[in-house]
Amino acid sequence: MKALPPFLAVLLVFPCFSLAQSPEDPPSLPDNSGFEDRPPEGMFTSIVMAHGQEMVMGSARSFQIVPVKPTKTFSADVPEIFVVFSLQQHDSEFKVYGRWVVERSEGVLPNHILGTDAMILMTEDESGYVSMKRPKSGWPIGDYKVEILIGTGSHDMSKIGTLRFQVLPTKASS
Repeated sequence: MKALPPFLAVLLVFPCFSLAQSPEDPPSLPDNSGFEDRPPEGMFTSIVMAHGQEMVMGSARSFQIVPVKPTKTFSADVPEIFVVFSLQQHDSEFKVYGRWVVERSEGVLPNHILGTDAMILMTEDESGYVSMKRPKSGWPIGDYKVEILIGTGSHDMSKIGTLRFQVLPTKASS
């Protein structure tokens, strides 16, 4: 059996010291926790929950999508709930996704995903919307959120914010 070369034997007996940080002293990271749990900002000039949307002629003779009856509370019998938004100017096409989640409701598991809707926005688009139709069994009474994501396809979605709303018994909402 051959003997280890002297430099390998030295390495085994006297381990090299690294200039990297030790596990006891991890690098400090900027605290950006929770940014995904706030209403989206930056690329949106406005974003609201609403009972509907309508297309109107804008000031630059282009069509704009505007909210109809904006609110954060909906009755259990509303047929569809919308997220309507206006955008900053952008220079490429992308998708805005809305992931609809029941956060808390009786008879529904917490954070149950109802579904996802998406809208493709072209460079000339200044506004848009995503929506969710009432489930066949009806809207469960409770607290909801819509996670807003952006991307160019389902493989590269990035969460940029969250909107919250409530579904109340039919007589109690606005």
